[in-house]
Amino acid sequence: MSRRFPLSFQTVLPDDYRDDRAFRSLLETLRQLGFWGIELNMSDPDAFEPGAVREFLAGFHLELSMLATGLTAKRLGLSLSSPDESVRRRSVEACRRMIDWVGGSPAGVIVGFLKGGVAPDPKAARARCAASLAEVLPRAREKSVAVLVEATNRYESSVANSLEDTALLLQGHDPRWAQMLPDTFHMNIEEIDVCGSLRNHQARISSVHLSDNTRHFPGLGGLDFARLIACLDGIGYRGRLAIEGNVRSDVETDLRSSVAHLAPLLGE
Repeated sequence: MSRRFPLSFQTVLPDDYRDDRAFRSLLETLRQLGFWGIELNMSDPDAFEPGAVREFLAGFHLELSMLATGLTAKRLGLSLSSPDESVRRRSVEACRRMIDWVGGSPAGVIVGFLKGGVAPDPKAARARCAASLAEVLPRAREKSVAVLVEATNRYESSVANSLEDTALLLQGHDPRWAQMLPDTFHMNIEEIDVCGSLRNHQARISSVHLSDNTRHFPGLGGLDFARLIACLDGIGYRGRLAIEGNVRSDVETDLRSSVAHLAPLLGE
């Protein structure tokens, strides 16, 4: 299936991924639907051998496109903006290890939930997160790995809510390694002009998450994805797209419905 944007899907890597029938079935569905890559959340990346994971995915003609860190952050209690310095330091070290984990591959590292949650003093939380990123990004440059800070809405985090907030957090850092990750669900809450924001910050954007206003997959809610794709075309965007969201029915049924909705918008 020919698409002008490489398409990925975000999911969780089971601990027993080689023998997990549901996971193998999902990968086969992604292959059939013409997906290029997969974004993986893991309980702890240190528990998996990266080459083995990539080789397994290649058996389904899929690339590891991103290491998603939300599950790891929740499981290990990580936050780059934590007021507890021991937690912040542990989070910085964990983020460096995640960069090492994907080093040598085309994958990036997503910093979403890892930024930290809602804080009583947002200004201080942003300063702590900025300090953490300043410690993390030299490793990203060394390993040639993009770190993508996801812009998430104010009800989930006090750090990097709009694309402009995220740009300020990344100011002064090389856009090859210090990037932002727009997500249509969060943009629907935080952005006044979605297309204008994407245009203004496109130098730091190499991937966009597609999720509907219901937090289900694209096409299972009310967002106008035709308008979004027209915007991306209009600004000359040629990066990646990734489907992310909550499951409404079952994952494979929802994926097929979503891809059917997106197909006429993404074709060559």
